[in-house]
Amino acid sequence: MGVDGPIGDGVAFRFREADSRLAIQYDPRVVSPGRMFDYIAQWHRTPLFEFTPTMDDDAIARFRAQPLRKVKIKLATPRNLAAIEDAAAPAALALRDLGEDYEAPVVTLELSMGHAKGHLADGAKQMTEGFLRMLGQGADVRGIVVTPDAGEGIDNEDINLLDQLLSDKDEIASPPNDPDAIYEACARHVERVLARHQQ
Repeated sequence: MGVDGPIGDGVAFRFREADSRLAIQYDPRVVSPGRMFDYIAQWHRTPLFEFTPTMDDDAIARFRAQPLRKVKIKLATPRNLAAIEDAAAPAALALRDLGEDYEAPVVTLELSMGHAKGHLADGAKQMTEGFLRMLGQGADVRGIVVTPDAGEGIDNEDINLLDQLLSDKDEIASPPNDPDAIYEACARHVERVLARHQQ
């Protein structure tokens, strides 16, 4: 199949060699980070790169501090899983098998205490972190939402862990109907964001 321009040309990114940190514009309508990493892995066929998402330290500390009542994970194209960590293996393989057996492009897994007292085993938390790390290994993780057990009499609010990845949300001013100008504006923004997060 021929293409006029590079694949994913609409997604801006910058790479800093000093600390091997990659900043990428998140736009899954063009190409998601998971798809990009999967493409690189398929192209080289050897593990030349290892991608590890950068989490907000405060957010991940809060997640680790409290037991969980519920975990909900949504995975797209689960049959294309790369490296699977031990803690996430049972869930990841189940998602893969469901996707294959029922030809489902998106599969959602939910573990919950329901109305029962207590919280999920620690393995559920380890599994959740495993799926977070799989984001950098080509897995197209679309959602990871957890409900912590904040304690008796305290409302348990959901935490969207994908929102806790080190990210920057902003409006980028750019001329309408000018793809090149839009790309340049996004690229400049990504470069500024990367510069703010030094080693």
